[in-house]
Amino acid sequence: MQQPGNTTIAADLADEFADYFQIEHQTTVNLVPFTGPLPDQDGFLRLIPDAFKMTSELSQLNNSSIRTFNAVKDLSSDLALYLQQQARKLDALTHYVLRSQDDPKQRFHTFSYGGSGIQVWMDETVAQGQVYEVKLFLDNNDGALYCLGQVLEVIEQQRSEPEQKPGYLVKILFRRIRDEDRDMVVRASLHEQSRQLKRKAELRQQQAQQSQQ
Repeated sequence: MQQPGNTTIAADLADEFADYFQIEHQTTVNLVPFTGPLPDQDGFLRLIPDAFKMTSELSQLNNSSIRTFNAVKDLSSDLALYLQQQARKLDALTHYVLRSQDDPKQRFHTFSYGGSGIQVWMDETVAQGQVYEVKLFLDNNDGALYCLGQVLEVIEQQRSEPEQKPGYLVKILFRRIRDEDRDMVVRASLHEQSRQLKRKAELRQQQAQQSQQ
């Protein structure tokens, strides 16, 4: 039986999860159970793998190159081409370094993600309140991040075939995350929403053209 204080905390965390929009999209995530108490923000920053720190700096350099490219593209085509090539090299290097962090043994797939957390498909149930080290790899070169997340809810999902074991949709709240990484996830969710809306519009247009034939 939950104590009143625990109920209040759970409600506060659920409200925190609802603070940000979630986009339904499957992408890769690594989850490793975290042992010990949840660290403060300084302690968390020391946990971040060097690869994620380095790619954050590379991403900033890439964004700077893109801004410079936009500023000079009408002034010097040669310089603009050089900056564009450098941005592509940085983008490729970032993608390579991040993907090297993806461990198949710890790999799961999201049902949705947003600025406050993720929902993940699992074959086995997990304890509510469990803390995980989270490595979220966003599609379309939108980046990747490392954070600490906590299980808020576990919902059993029946499979379509009776002989199959049930699956579990696990809601995980980001409890420790860098501000710049949260902003990145928010941007990625908005980009994915735009892509999905574009695909739906194209599908409707194709169906309209087929109906007219």
